[in-house]
Amino acid sequence: MTMEWYVFALLAPAFWALNNVFIKFLLTNKFKSYFPTIAIISTADTVFALTISAFTPIEVNFPFFLFAMLAGLLPLSGFWFYSKAMLIEDVSRVVTLFQLIPVFVVFLSVVFLNEVLGVQRYLGIGLVVVAATLISYKLGGKAFSRAVRFMVPFALIIAIYTIVDKALLGYLDFWSLFFWNIFGTFLGAMSLLSRSKLRGVLAATIASVGKKVFVVTFVGEGMYVTGTLCSLVALSLVEAPLASAFFGLQPFYVFFYILFLSLFLPRILKEDISKTSISLKIAAIVLMFIGTWLVI
Repeated sequence: MTMEWYVFALLAPAFWALNNVFIKFLLTNKFKSYFPTIAIISTADTVFALTISAFTPIEVNFPFFLFAMLAGLLPLSGFWFYSKAMLIEDVSRVVTLFQLIPVFVVFLSVVFLNEVLGVQRYLGIGLVVVAATLISYKLGGKAFSRAVRFMVPFALIIAIYTIVDKALLGYLDFWSLFFWNIFGTFLGAMSLLSRSKLRGVLAATIASVGKKVFVVTFVGEGMYVTGTLCSLVALSLVEAPLASAFFGLQPFYVFFYILFLSLFLPRILKEDISKTSISLKIAAIVLMFIGTWLVI
């Protein structure tokens, strides 16, 4: 019996959320900084992409495959902001701010596609802004989380990446676009090795973390690839806006994963799980989800 579309639509954000938790663990406890993390995870992603290419023909449609590779440089730069946010803030707060991405996509569509926003979308954007403010507020202090200043440019970069890839889908199939995006990110990361300082940082990191960390990295990136496959199945069975609404559940999954780890496996990852903090995060996540749904 064939599984329903909503099963895949629910599994996609669940796997993506697991990847977020893996990235938080690796950044905070093992790799400690941007470059070793992006170099190692982009290598893992390239291994998965090459494996997929063994089973699915990859299109070499000139010059669009080159544009796809160049587009792969966008997440490379976006990850710098994402890693900075992850190093200074709870992953549940950071991932909730992912919902800024569709808001930027809507604004970019207005600028480049001359689309006019309706009242519903303006209301959704307003709710997202309120939720972003709420999730970034630091309880017990007078300042807002510093992660916001990193997640806003991250969301903008990923929104641009989304629009560019959407345009390229008119010339490349999804698997080919996925392959060239990943390959572009990998080449960009490897080009950074021209700097002797970064080569030293990467070599020191590889020597210090041990083989088990690389296994964890591959498992974490496997979660990302699996989530992407589930999203493809869902999108092939139902309209994109409906599937996208389910994909927006990612912060909920992250919240519950982190709550479980903080309660039962705090040595792996621990966040603030006071009643006030949890209530604040739940309220912000719900508002962010409703706002994103209205925007989509």
